[in-house]
Amino acid sequence: MKKIAIITICYNHCEGLRRTIESVVHQTFSDREFIVVDGDSNDGTHALLEQYNSQIDKIICEKDDGIYDAINKGIKAATSEWIVCMNAGDVFASDDVLTQVFAETLPDDISFIYSDYFMRTKNGSLQKHTTNRQKGNVFHQSAIYKRSLHAEHGYYQVTHPYTVSDLMFMLSVPESAFHKISTPISISEYAGNSDSLWCARDAFALRVVYGYETFASALLKYIKATIRQKLNLCLKKFKTT
Repeated sequence: MKKIAIITICYNHCEGLRRTIESVVHQTFSDREFIVVDGDSNDGTHALLEQYNSQIDKIICEKDDGIYDAINKGIKAATSEWIVCMNAGDVFASDDVLTQVFAETLPDDISFIYSDYFMRTKNGSLQKHTTNRQKGNVFHQSAIYKRSLHAEHGYYQVTHPYTVSDLMFMLSVPESAFHKISTPISISEYAGNSDSLWCARDAFALRVVYGYETFASALLKYIKATIRQKLNLCLKKFKTT
């Protein structure tokens, strides 16, 4: 059994998938399996997967019911002890991240490793984002966890149009099972303002449900995020006039 399964999902994001594949194959940690789940893309992804076929352990190409359905397919195809999800376009923060992670001696009761992460902005710079499980804040691509947790807590719920099934799963795992490392695991692509606000709204609501935020606190953060979005849109229109 391999140590870790890297699961990458993709749909019509050929160039992003290429970056992710290159990041995976350059990892110095070799005790891994690489699984790509593609939702039957029509943008050249099939040819790309054929090009990297020898570097990928399992390829699943078929229509799916959204990102969480695709991730679940990858998890069920995995045989490794640990799992990390890197969507097309996401990359590891360095070539030796996994080597650093598994060089640590972890207590037997730790089944969830997580870290801060970087977000690549539109101008190409990197913004570091802080995570804190005690505050209900964990980022999917910077989370490495034992596959056995899905036997205990279930797979990701396929919930349209909501986009927080990963956070829901992570918050269902006891806080005592988590261990934060100092080395950021991932770099993710910038998601547009509207997408970020949509995700943020769902995440705020979920943290209220799980008791990590009061309703008043979550509402205030959402209002601030909405104002920032509108100001950014106004500024963008002003610059183009």
